[in-house]
Amino acid sequence: MNRITTNDISENQNTRTLLLDDNGRIVDDFIVINSYEKHKLLISDSSEVSDLENQINKYIILEDLNIENISSSYERISAHGKGLIELLSEIFRLNITESQNINYEDFSFFIFFDKSKTLEWIDIIIQSNDIYKIKNILSNYISNISDIEFKNFRLNNLITVLDEIIGIHPLELSMKKLISFDKGCYIGQEVVARMDTYNKIQRKLVTITSDYPFEEKKLRTKESNNVGLILSSLSKSLDNSKFLGIGLVKNKEINNPVLCGD
Repeated sequence: MNRITTNDISENQNTRTLLLDDNGRIVDDFIVINSYEKHKLLISDSSEVSDLENQINKYIILEDLNIENISSSYERISAHGKGLIELLSEIFRLNITESQNINYEDFSFFIFFDKSKTLEWIDIIIQSNDIYKIKNILSNYISNISDIEFKNFRLNNLITVLDEIIGIHPLELSMKKLISFDKGCYIGQEVVARMDTYNKIQRKLVTITSDYPFEEKKLRTKESNNVGLILSSLSKSLDNSKFLGIGLVKNKEINNPVLCGD
């Protein structure tokens, strides 16, 4: 497994990593948890459960590796916010300083610190049968937000999800934290190393605002020159002012106004 993903997942590390294709473009973005005896728990950000399994089987040839889909047995809760780690330490009466398995009362769960994010972000992985227990506890301290509120938060903080970035080079998305430049080969490594060494990154992930909805993906100048594309956007304005999106824009055009569509 370690030889096909971008980050170092050996030595019992719990981390987020990428699976790339031969051209160095993103295939999957997933969490690896090593705290389950001899097994690794892989948590994909894909909306299709089978995608990660199929992609790993495509690249694993000689390894003795068995993959089992247990997605129906686990649930995942994501939480973010300043002071979140301190709050969770108080709730569960522990000094939580790193990703770890936690035994609490009559159930257990895993807390994953997502250090790839630019703010405090944790994922809680718990067996489906116990999800109601932790929800009851957290509901006293942490507020739920709607899907559109969460997407608005993501876009404002340049946080992408997998379905928005498949086929994109990770360095264009500022994903260096998900890449080990010391561990050796992985699928797509030569392309990533070349882009990094020779500064071949020509586009950057940015927040884009508009007076009108983003009805197309293509971004262009007034002269109709292609300058990038929209990766994701809100279909309506939350505050009845600007429409919000994120996209990849050519470096030389980042500070210039752009048009959406043909």
